[in-house]
Amino acid sequence: MPLPPNHLDLYEQALRYDRVGDPYTAVKLLKKVTRIVPEWADAFRGLAVIYSRRREWKPALHYWSKTVALDADDREAWWQLGLAAVPLKRMRTAQTVWAKFGFDKLSYRDPQGLQLKHADGYEILWMQPLDAARGRVVSIPHPGSGMRYRDLMLYDRRGQKGYNVIARRRVPIFQSVDRLKHSPYQTFSCLLHTSEAEQIEQLEQLCYDAGLGFEVWSNATRAVQYNPARATEEERRAFPEYYSDLLPRPETGTSLVAIAAIHPAEVDRVLNDWQIISLQQYSDLRAY
Repeated sequence: MPLPPNHLDLYEQALRYDRVGDPYTAVKLLKKVTRIVPEWADAFRGLAVIYSRRREWKPALHYWSKTVALDADDREAWWQLGLAAVPLKRMRTAQTVWAKFGFDKLSYRDPQGLQLKHADGYEILWMQPLDAARGRVVSIPHPGSGMRYRDLMLYDRRGQKGYNVIARRRVPIFQSVDRLKHSPYQTFSCLLHTSEAEQIEQLEQLCYDAGLGFEVWSNATRAVQYNPARATEEERRAFPEYYSDLLPRPETGTSLVAIAAIHPAEVDRVLNDWQIISLQQYSDLRAY
């Protein structure tokens, strides 16, 4: 008589397949484990992790729900359940989870940092949080990231990645998880033939008045650095700090700036107005 399969062996095999980049086989094995021992939370948790990593939110929500039903003390599973609920617009579920962690009582008025990973590495952006898991990008991301100004993002409020230090103020940085909604804004860049702060601020104000995004790309919005000399021992162990104001300003007399707009004509308009006001020129206007 054949012996029944050992669920622990199957589970370990599934983890190995997942580690070597074969989630399809891992999922098949984990589902087999759930049929053998349907009261065991670990197999459901393993499935939930794989589907969350792949941003397949419907099965992720299903398996996180199974996990917390079997292991109600698993705080990480509860949090991941709330994250998976947001892309599916199951906001009542998400709000129930946020209340468990006390995040329903936080203020979300101040901009926060957002770490965005892409093929070229990562960048630190600014976002305006809407609640404990959704935020709107208010920086202009690098075109290689595939992201845009005003994208609606899913972020992990428990997944803090460090601090952005601006004028001696420490602003927390959170991990980006997924894009929830594409923005209609396009990204443009150009070279201003000046590096004077007053003239750059004139263009920034014109963009603000026109409802456009604006950012100086030539002095530090993208290239972030960690300065261990300015951090305490405890901070070095906990989170890195990124000093956006420590990078050198360009010495060439030019500034690379980015503008986010829905229509190219809006960019032409503000740049032409800026030339009249500042008596300066620009060149190399590009759309991405």
